[in-house]
Amino acid sequence: MKDLEPTIDPRLFQSRKSFEAETVYEVTTARDGLPFGIAIADIEQSQPHVHRVTTETYTVVQGSIELALDDERVVLHVGDVAVIRPGVVHSARSIGEGHAARITVTTIPEFSVDDYFPVEVTGVAEERR
Repeated sequence: MKDLEPTIDPRLFQSRKSFEAETVYEVTTARDGLPFGIAIADIEQSQPHVHRVTTETYTVVQGSIELALDDERVVLHVGDVAVIRPGVVHSARSIGEGHAARITVTTIPEFSVDDYFPVEVTGVAEERR
């Protein structure tokens, strides 16, 4: 995925994770021992997934996204906020001029790969894991 402009200065994040259609810049990590997490995500299309205990809050800071929440679709623009509760299958995709969108993501508790469960989407709400 091509980096969005402006680029994120490496001094602002601790870890960068690049995927085919998403880049996540972790501002905080589990090693910080905080009861929350903060990240910046550049998204073309995130993988549908669910969390059992983590609540995520997305704030759009650049571009627009379509957020899939179980069977619901919500369009978010700059300044819009969505709270994603545990058990909700979700994904995001950028919409508009063929560019990625940038969001900030806060998590409570901090993000953990142990609480990230990819889901195969068939167009119907998936069984919550």
